[in-house]
Amino acid sequence: MKGGAPIDSYQLTPLGDQALVITLGDSIDPVVNRRLQTLIKEIRQANLPGIVALIPAYSTLTVTYDGIVTNYDKLSHTLKPLIDSSLSAPLATPTTWLIPVRYGGDGGPDLADVANFADLSTGEVVQAHTDQDYLIYFLGFLPGFAYMGSVDDKIAMPRLAKPRLEIPAGSVGIAGKQTGFYPVASPGGWRIIGQTPLNLYDPAHPQSFYSAGDRVRFFAVTDHEFDLIKTDVANGTYQVKAVN
Repeated sequence: MKGGAPIDSYQLTPLGDQALVITLGDSIDPVVNRRLQTLIKEIRQANLPGIVALIPAYSTLTVTYDGIVTNYDKLSHTLKPLIDSSLSAPLATPTTWLIPVRYGGDGGPDLADVANFADLSTGEVVQAHTDQDYLIYFLGFLPGFAYMGSVDDKIAMPRLAKPRLEIPAGSVGIAGKQTGFYPVASPGGWRIIGQTPLNLYDPAHPQSFYSAGDRVRFFAVTDHEFDLIKTDVANGTYQVKAVN
């Protein structure tokens, strides 16, 4: 499926009496996930009666619906042409968000462990983490928590055996082939290698500036740059940069 080629087949299956699952594959694949995001947009634009929620994962989309308004047979019949259309449509160019990170130190307590795991210097781990863009496959676990992939195999360190009771907001971590950031303080078992000064979640404005289907490009900043950005964020004057 290189180059955004169409997907040949999919599965539609019922999930209980008020949900169904659309399955496009069984792996973490950026093209499959981008097809999934295209399908989500198609369904939302169609404004189908009875749909309650669209819940994406890496290669599946769970559609919940009001059983009084519709049922599995009716909804699946309506969804099939939308699925067929979205799976062969041209893929849009995603937005890439530039996310500053201060690596190591108190905000990146696992950076040295990742370096030892990969047999690299800490600087080489940072280079590997910032050398590529990451697709946001879906949001979940916490408000605004973005599951992204895939990190370089060399630094794909497994989760901690014993999760921490609290990880600070803004922490950037690795869990196997995944990377992500913690929008709010939370327990977690990811390997924390740095911290972003950005405010990733505001309960007064819960919609994140990023969304599934976007990409993220991390870049390293110094302590001084981190503090300057944090001050600008607090003052409401920092604008997150993006490229297409």
